[in-house]
Amino acid sequence: MALLLAENVGKTYGSNGITVEALKGVDFSVEEGEIVALMGPSGSGKTTLLTILGAMNPPSTGRLIVDDIDVYGLPAEKRADFRHEYLGFVFQELQLIPYLTARENVMLPLAISGRGRREQEEMAHRALERIGLGDKTKRLPNQLSGGEQGRVAIARALVNHPPIILADEPTGSLDSQTGEEVMKVLQGLGRDGLTVVVVTHNPDNERFVDRTVRIRDGRIAAEEAPPTLR
Repeated sequence: MALLLAENVGKTYGSNGITVEALKGVDFSVEEGEIVALMGPSGSGKTTLLTILGAMNPPSTGRLIVDDIDVYGLPAEKRADFRHEYLGFVFQELQLIPYLTARENVMLPLAISGRGRREQEEMAHRALERIGLGDKTKRLPNQLSGGEQGRVAIARALVNHPPIILADEPTGSLDSQTGEEVMKVLQGLGRDGLTVVVVTHNPDNERFVDRTVRIRDGRIAAEEAPPTLR
């Protein structure tokens, strides 16, 4: 059974009497440990779908089931708890705080966890070790390479031990070599059993995923195996 399941998901936005259907009856599932790329032109609906998968944007129709939980059937407070427990996020601009060390940046999601400072520091250190930066925990972002900054952002997404990582254009602001480094880290997480969904424009990133889902005009247009498996 899928860990993550979107059933007949639609999303409609309205403004000034104009209605836009961003998503139209999308059925989408991801198995545990699978790495999936969402691809499509600008305005296709892929980022809207990612925000719905991230429990941040209620669909107009349909539902999202994660680990047998009807996510949008939860009250807002419980949905926030769900995000904290189940989801880790990686953003295109990485959103690292420039005056915080790598470890302090990774600790940010733990601020509302109720854990003591020492435990938070230990969890952040383990997350950084997991992605190969255990020796650079005290570096500021500007003392790290682009690829290292990307890995810090991934460690921050991992620190709560969520089963699902959602990444929105994680290589969009990186050069090709650095982007490949970040995708290899995400690929490794999938091999370790995490479930990863990546929104990307870059066809080169398809090499690192198990399946590519192409979205066009708010609908799923195709699902494909990576180039090496075709």
